[in-house]
Amino acid sequence: MHSTRILLIAAVIFFLFALAVPTAAITLGEDTASDNVALGSVDDQYATVEDGKLRLNLEALNDRAITRADDVFAITVTSDDVERIWIENDVPGLTFYRDGDPGATISESRPLTPTPGSRTSIGVAVDTHEAVSGTETFTVVAQYGDEDEAETESDIDGSNLSVSPTAVKAGETVTVNATYRNDGDGWGTETVRLTVDGAVVDQRTVALSSGEEETVSFERRMEWSGTYDVGIEGVGYQSVTVAGPQVEVSSATIDDATITAGETADVRVTVRNPSDRRIERTLELSVDGIVVDTRTVSIPANGERTVSFRRSFDEPGTYAIAVSGVDAGTVTVEERAGFDIRNRELSPMTTAALAPPATAGLLFLAIAANRRWSFVR
Repeated sequence: MHSTRILLIAAVIFFLFALAVPTAAITLGEDTASDNVALGSVDDQYATVEDGKLRLNLEALNDRAITRADDVFAITVTSDDVERIWIENDVPGLTFYRDGDPGATISESRPLTPTPGSRTSIGVAVDTHEAVSGTETFTVVAQYGDEDEAETESDIDGSNLSVSPTAVKAGETVTVNATYRNDGDGWGTETVRLTVDGAVVDQRTVALSSGEEETVSFERRMEWSGTYDVGIEGVGYQSVTVAGPQVEVSSATIDDATITAGETADVRVTVRNPSDRRIERTLELSVDGIVVDTRTVSIPANGERTVSFRRSFDEPGTYAIAVSGVDAGTVTVEERAGFDIRNRELSPMTTAALAPPATAGLLFLAIAANRRWSFVR
């Protein structure tokens, strides 16, 4: 097994819990002077840089609630020597995540794998139900590989899938495990994806040295009655039967199936509850088979509830949309059209109306140009 160098980017970080809401100050170590890794503020509401310290102030987060703030600070890497970066954190109720995705938490088993020039925004999630009074610490860590590791390759495969139990009641949890082993010569990472009926509902990244193995475990709450294929992508799946009230998504539709890049599409969902008691269910919006948003709703007894998801699309293409396994159709995203004013004529009335302000505008430009000319002479 090869050796690596570990650099503590920020050490002895103190959290002061007041009203169960944390604040923090991150002191940058002397090794950061090499500019290989830099920490910086993104949102001044939550993070500022003062006297060489990145200070986190999370007092704006709600007390006695689970809240999060995206893009609090950023980690920038300028050297290709840095292989992994993670945040060591034992503070109850506190997690760090990347790029606005609360599911993409950062830890030693789920590190950042940066490239030179990369900049990763870091968000903070706080469960203030768990936060307690006292002083805690966390550390931002960078790992450097040996020079000869650049010529080696990883070979990571998953095996030994287990799903237990395979028969549950609605609202109960199943545990999904798989073992990942690196049989290559170098260090590497692998993204492990939990799937339900082929849709990716959770994922995490494992980082393994040569010859190292790790068991990856997911817990999945099964809320909807029926039979589902639950497993890990590329490894396998097992059938899980969920017993309970036949609460179902009765319809899922897209309000506008054709939009322009940068616009949003609204997905309308109706959930029906045939039971004699009010029931809560979590709806999952998936795009191209990957869950991108969730919504927990309460459906009245013998009634139904209609809710909407709104999703922005920045890239042209056609996207398959589903909600909790029910197909809603596709969204076609078209290129944003440029504005072409060629061969456009103004009516005589419009020309007359624009003539005085246009003349004034030309006069202003002429005066400005004259002043500039006088200045540079």
